Amino acid sequence: MFEDASALNAAGRLCIVFFFVVAGLCNLTPQRIRDHIERMAAAHTPFPEAAFWFGIALQFTGCALILLGWHADIGVCCLIVFTLAATAIFHRFWQAADPAKRNSGRVMLLNNVGVLGGLLLLLQNLR
Repeated sequence: MFEDASALNAAGRLCIVFFFVVAGLCNLTPQRIRDHIERMAAAHTPFPEAAFWFGIALQFTGCALILLGWHADIGVCCLIVFTLAATAIFHRFWQAADPAKRNSGRVMLLNNVGVLGGLLLLLQNLR
C-alpha cells in the first residue's frame, strides 16, 4: 500500500517527538512547574519536585535519543515510562467529583493509552 515505509516511519517518529517536546516545553513555565509539583504532592507522589524534574529529563532524553537515532529503543522506553507515570499521577479520573472533570480526565487517560500504542509500535519498528 505504501511504497516508502521508511518515510512513514520517519514521519511517525517526528510526530511523536514533536508531541513530547511541545508538551514538555509548555510545562516549563514557572506557573506550570508549581502546578505540577503541587498536584504531584496532592497525589502523594514521593519527592514531587525531584519526580517532576526527573520526568522532564526522561521526556527530553527520550526525544533526543529518538531524533538522533542513537539507542532510539531506549528513548522510546523513556517515553513509555514517562507516559505511564504521568498517566498514573495526573489522570485518576475516577477520583474527580465533578462530572466534567471526570470526563476530561477519562479522555486524557484514553489519549495517553493511544500514545502508548504509538510508542509500542515505534519500539517494534526499531527492532
